[in-house]
Amino acid sequence: MKKSLSLTALCLGLMAAPALAQDCPWAGGEYEFKEHGVYGDFTVNADCTELTWTRLSDSPETSALTRTKNGWEGELSKADFELLDSGKFLRITGTGGAMRQVSAKRKN
Repeated sequence: MKKSLSLTALCLGLMAAPALAQDCPWAGGEYEFKEHGVYGDFTVNADCTELTWTRLSDSPETSALTRTKNGWEGELSKADFELLDSGKFLRITGTGGAMRQVSAKRKN
């Protein structure tokens, strides 16, 4: 009885893990931000595994998203970023090492 109870608890825990990983407020969204000379537009796919970044002068760039302690992070050619759990703020770290936290506005 004790073994089957442990096995049941383990199975339930494994089934709940993907649901927790997918609890992403950014999922399926189109966003824009503009603060202190840092600006951009980006979209996040429905399962929060990819971000596509666009700027007026650059062609679109896609990055894989990885879950972190504080949100979801990815890498672009000129910067690293982290979408924070709040669903409103992101951190951008440029190639020179300067980090900025900016707010993003959802367009859809």
